[in-house]
Amino acid sequence: MIRRLIALPALTLLALVGLASAASAHVNIDPEEVTGGSTTTVTLSFHHGKDGAATTGLEVLLPDGVTLVDVPEVEGWTSAVDETAGTVTWSGGSVADGEEGAFPVEVAIPNEDGELLFKTIQSTEAGDLAWIEEEEGHEEGSYPAPRLTVVADPSAPGGDDGTTSSTEDEAETTTTERRLPGTTLEAEQRDDGSSSLAPWLIGAGVAAVVAIGVGGYVLKRRAG
Repeated sequence: MIRRLIALPALTLLALVGLASAASAHVNIDPEEVTGGSTTTVTLSFHHGKDGAATTGLEVLLPDGVTLVDVPEVEGWTSAVDETAGTVTWSGGSVADGEEGAFPVEVAIPNEDGELLFKTIQSTEAGDLAWIEEEEGHEEGSYPAPRLTVVADPSAPGGDDGTTSSTEDEAETTTTERRLPGTTLEAEQRDDGSSSLAPWLIGAGVAAVVAIGVGGYVLKRRAG
């Protein structure tokens, strides 16, 4: 690649450098990938203004499902949060074209696979740059939104770790295994061919009581 660039005419080389600079002009997000269900700090950064002009403001729209936790202080800048609109803005400072500007936000990430777009408006002395396009591209004239890849955490609440648990099954197991012996439920569900002596004993007891009562009555009649 280096040899091919050296072999190109000077004017062609300058044109390629110019195109590369235009194509690489975008707002970055760091890190580019996070674990779902986590709370992390993502930083939006850039190294350019517009047409050589300095950057004087930045506005970020938080994606649906993302909750703002904190906005760390950026020296020389004032931050503001609009909870209704779901935006964070920085103003009052200046970043010269060619210098790095970095603006962090601490957010809670939903536990779902996919991409989150942090649509951003970069204000400069020469006008605004709207980094809001959903299509990812680096060619000249494209303005892709900073995107964050989310990998769901299977161990987090609501995640899928490949194991399943059933409350109903656990309840059934508990009822069956921990049932106390001798209960009515156990007797009704027993099906081992055996029979309980309890009914016979109860019947015999009732018969004895009746017999005693009848005998006493007869003896009274004879004595009278």
